[in-house]
Amino acid sequence: MTTIAESPVPRIPLDYPSVRDAVADYLLQVNHGVYQPDRKKVLSVRKTDRTAWLRDVSPPVRGEVFYFIEGELFSEKDATRLQNGETPQERAEKLLDGIWPQLQIWIAYDFARSTSGMNAP
Repeated sequence: MTTIAESPVPRIPLDYPSVRDAVADYLLQVNHGVYQPDRKKVLSVRKTDRTAWLRDVSPPVRGEVFYFIEGELFSEKDATRLQNGETPQERAEKLLDGIWPQLQIWIAYDFARSTSGMNAP
């Protein structure tokens, strides 16, 4: 059995700045005017460099996985609602603090060659 350390698949860490910026973009959109969470928005991650961006849900393209922002990444009610005086960037960092280790595990699993999950490339 091959361990993660011995795996022939290169381990590329998830790009935190791009994930933070994508989540902050989402927060800005759903908190503009009246708070309205959008269940059609996903955090999409590219396999080659593990960068992320925000997009609408559609079938993933080759070499990409995605995660639903509402419900999958952040399941608590109103988790994506900005508090008084809080910037989208600050809220994104707080939210990511709570899921970062888990998100990196999901990414590694979803990009592993032996998996064929719903969002796999």
